[in-house]
Amino acid sequence: MGKDNNQQSPKKEFVQRLISAIIVAPFVLLCFVSYSSLVGLVATIVMIGASELFFTVIKKHGMSLVVMYTAVVTLYPLLYGVAFRDNPMELLATLYITGNVVTLSKVKDKEAITEAHFAYATALIYVSFLLSFFLPIYDLYGAAIALLTLTLSWAYDSFAYAFGVSTGGKHKLHSYYSPNKSWEGLFGGIFGTFLYILLYQNLANLFFNANMKFSLPFTIFLSIVTGIFDTFGDLFESSIKRHYGVKHLGNLMPGHGGILDRIDGLLFITPIMYIILQIFY
Repeated sequence: MGKDNNQQSPKKEFVQRLISAIIVAPFVLLCFVSYSSLVGLVATIVMIGASELFFTVIKKHGMSLVVMYTAVVTLYPLLYGVAFRDNPMELLATLYITGNVVTLSKVKDKEAITEAHFAYATALIYVSFLLSFFLPIYDLYGAAIALLTLTLSWAYDSFAYAFGVSTGGKHKLHSYYSPNKSWEGLFGGIFGTFLYILLYQNLANLFFNANMKFSLPFTIFLSIVTGIFDTFGDLFESSIKRHYGVKHLGNLMPGHGGILDRIDGLLFITPIMYIILQIFY
């Protein structure tokens, strides 16, 4: 995605990204074969991503707080997927209150408690709640569209990175939070995403009888929305990294950083995709 200043050459970083994708992608794709396996995948990603955020922001307050926060945040996709499909707001409110009770019982520093509240609320909403929109997408629209939602982010990121690097990315998009992002990458990513949706739809209908019927205007609209919200999701995470002076929130995936570094745009795209499907599809 070309987010941060990097001492590695673009070629070396691309190779690292490619290797990471080859290792991780097959496992992720297999988890879309059933609703239950998708619940497990979402919960696992939430657990890892939330722990990355907590390690960066509140590790100084003790590992017990990190563990307790991570456990509570991970409960959302598990409980929503199994028992609370019709009551997501009640579940979210309960877990939010639970996390604040944990904060008040564990953090005894009035100068630091606001940071702890911020970390927990961000993980619960930004990571757990937003990613869990995969579950109603799968439930209501099927595996093909849920998988498209995932791969839209992959496609946009890949095309944006390729166009940005190949053109030199001279026109910066937001140099303050993400100095390597460029308008060239944005427009190239949108164009590449448009081509990808057309290809995906045809292949899904041909080989899996997906019965996807995206009109050309809808495909163009979805490509533009993907580019915009993937970029905002990226910038949101970058703003957190800038504040804490870190390049990545984790190091699980060479070439990308951590899980959150890889799914930052996806976290914004997934709920937007759900809303668009509810209104237009």
